[in-house]
Amino acid sequence: MRSHNGFSRYPLFIAVGCILTTLCISAVYASSIKTSYRYQEIKRLHKMVARNSEPAGIKMLIQKSRAFIEEHPKYKRVDQVYYIFGNALTKAGDTEKAVKAYQQLVENYPKATYFAPALLEMGLAYDRLGQHDKADAAYRQLVEHPKHSSRESAKTAKRLLELNKADRTGEIPSRSSPRNRPDALVGKKAIDFNVKDLNGNDLSIEQYRGKVVLLDFWAVWCGPCIVEMPNVQRVYEKYKDANFQIIGISLDQNRNTLVGYLEKEKITWPQFFDGNGWRNQVAMMYGINAIPHTYLIDSEGVIRMANVRGRALEPAIAELVQENNAKLQGDKPVEK
Repeated sequence: MRSHNGFSRYPLFIAVGCILTTLCISAVYASSIKTSYRYQEIKRLHKMVARNSEPAGIKMLIQKSRAFIEEHPKYKRVDQVYYIFGNALTKAGDTEKAVKAYQQLVENYPKATYFAPALLEMGLAYDRLGQHDKADAAYRQLVEHPKHSSRESAKTAKRLLELNKADRTGEIPSRSSPRNRPDALVGKKAIDFNVKDLNGNDLSIEQYRGKVVLLDFWAVWCGPCIVEMPNVQRVYEKYKDANFQIIGISLDQNRNTLVGYLEKEKITWPQFFDGNGWRNQVAMMYGINAIPHTYLIDSEGVIRMANVRGRALEPAIAELVQENNAKLQGDKPVEK
């Protein structure tokens, strides 16, 4: 009888075990669904940020990507989340953290889909920081990789390696036609614009008619721009009282970062900022695809030189200022 009662308990144990197993499977399935949903949410947010780089959206994307990576390091598409994370950090102007994100992807997921794009972006980030030797190492690793050497990202890396390091600003060089070269606008009327500067004042080229103007496309995150800035400041201090003006066009996306840098470095010439990065309103009017980029405009509003910087900047400005001031003196009525 005891044997019969003991045997009768087995169906109950089996039933309970089946229920528990089902519940566990359901819980795992539900967790998997939730993880997949979070991954899709990050992808949707990434697309939204790509269309409209609002600081709030970038910040949210960084937070969600970071949390996902920490909680799901073995997710099948975590490499893409790393890549998105690096992109978002770059947009936020935090290039050093972006490098670390790409490094983790490259080191920990060498067979992943986003391995090659991450290597390219890591090289571009190093170029933005002015660390061109490290950028070269990333580009060469991509170009010489047995699996990825024939891909478009490797071809881009090869083009970057062929450029002078001083000309590499962390952006992919365009395959532009000769008419889109930086000097294509030289000799033509500068494209005017009517915008507001950081202080809310009207800003245009026309308002400085009669002065020599340096139109300077730059960003705080751009290493070569920051290296060049002391040179620009010296020229400004020397000629600001001689009918010379600078208009800065900032391709930054974080207003606080830009304002903080300007205040720290005591940069006072007007700046246009709209937070859209490469889709900056004025930058798009001029077709800017690399920075630093400058146009030197004479007193009549005609572009006389393009991309003058370094040692060539001061002599170029001096020549135009002297020419303009001589003209202004000649236009004065003769005193009797």
